[in-house]
Amino acid sequence: MKNRLHISRLLAAALIGAALPALLDAPATAVAPPPPNTSKSAGQQWELLSLATGKYVSVEASNTNELHARADNPGIPERFTLHTDTSAKGATVSLRSQANGAYVAAEFGAGADGRYGKLRARTEGPPAGWEKLELVAQPQSGADVYALRYHDGTQERYVSADAAATGDGLLQARATAVGSWERFRLVGVAAPADPPAPPSASPRTVKAMTWNVCSDNNKACGFYHTTAGPLADEITARAKAAGNPDVILLEEFCEKFAKPVELALETQLGGGWDVRFAPVQYQVPGTNVKAQKNCQSDASGADRGAYGVALAVPEENTWYRAYELPSPPGVEQRTALCATVTSWAAEVCAAHFSTGGPGYDDPDRTYQPRQADTLRQAASLPGYRPLLGGDLNAAPSTGVLGTLYSTYEECDAHSAAPNRPTTGTIKIDYLFGGGTWSGCGVAPDTGSSDHRAVWGTLALS
Repeated sequence: MKNRLHISRLLAAALIGAALPALLDAPATAVAPPPPNTSKSAGQQWELLSLATGKYVSVEASNTNELHARADNPGIPERFTLHTDTSAKGATVSLRSQANGAYVAAEFGAGADGRYGKLRARTEGPPAGWEKLELVAQPQSGADVYALRYHDGTQERYVSADAAATGDGLLQARATAVGSWERFRLVGVAAPADPPAPPSASPRTVKAMTWNVCSDNNKACGFYHTTAGPLADEITARAKAAGNPDVILLEEFCEKFAKPVELALETQLGGGWDVRFAPVQYQVPGTNVKAQKNCQSDASGADRGAYGVALAVPEENTWYRAYELPSPPGVEQRTALCATVTSWAAEVCAAHFSTGGPGYDDPDRTYQPRQADTLRQAASLPGYRPLLGGDLNAAPSTGVLGTLYSTYEECDAHSAAPNRPTTGTIKIDYLFGGGTWSGCGVAPDTGSSDHRAVWGTLALS
């Protein structure tokens, strides 16, 4: 989000703040670290509660980012996200700290302190052997209780929380069996409550664009192993060709691109932007837990974060929420992401539905109508006017998007040549809204993606 404060004043204040304690012969206060580039995600966050200590697990920045189960009240240092990849599909997962954006590693090569298997949030990723674990359900200990099982290269090791009277709650992957010290409750952090209704709903127009940027799933796409820079530049170029939209919906997007794209939009298009992200997930076998699917690494091997959808909206946005879409078991669990723009009395939602048809995730298109209805409900906040769309993976002729067509107007439906193809020879990318569309366009080419961008202007009534 663009900072509207005068940079010169901030620099001056920072210099004074750093110098004043020294002048007063007092210790300087440590500067808070910048938020990690994963802080733009609306993905599910988790807290770990040790049943042995009765305390929450923290990433202790002052203690080389070690994990200790000794916090009474959970905050950002006690929050984690769960991640997996297309090979594991949830069979193994990795913990990532919300405090520093690093993956948690079990250090089987004992460090200087000799504490074997010590857990630290220290790895930028992508997760490898020391960062991958299994969730082993412990139903005899209550709901949502798990043992965390790592593999040290020769045998399995369970994570213990040091609950001895003289212990410090340190987490170590060192136990060969599950006992009282090896049980943890996985506590989901609640999604934000609905925002209050906006004060007014005056007539206005909103320019919108949606584009599946194909940054992960298709090896033939130019963005398959891309870094953030080329993707951000092409998104802004497409936005300029679309007449400088007010909101942008992006699918097949990598999480760590959110902030770079936000900065590129502000630099190249002007104004203040907020880019948010929501992940596609996999069900963790034998549990009720879902883990975020990670993008393939870039060409240099660097981690690109989770894979999913994104929204670019004006920087005034303060509310956003991810919605899990009902998806077939055993495959990608699809998602939608919504944000509000209060001054417009508008809610914007982006989604990526399961692929439908023979040979795909939803072969009989059983789930796609349910996904459409979930998206419709998500876009129905009281007092807000909806604008929604994305890659819905179904042609108009399939009929599975009936609940959207019956509720909203679709951008391209009333064009001179309606339902223009957006990938290959079919239309599967959409913009719907609670109003009237005009100026609907489809890009003449896909660029580095395999989808054409779609745009239009919605008159909100």
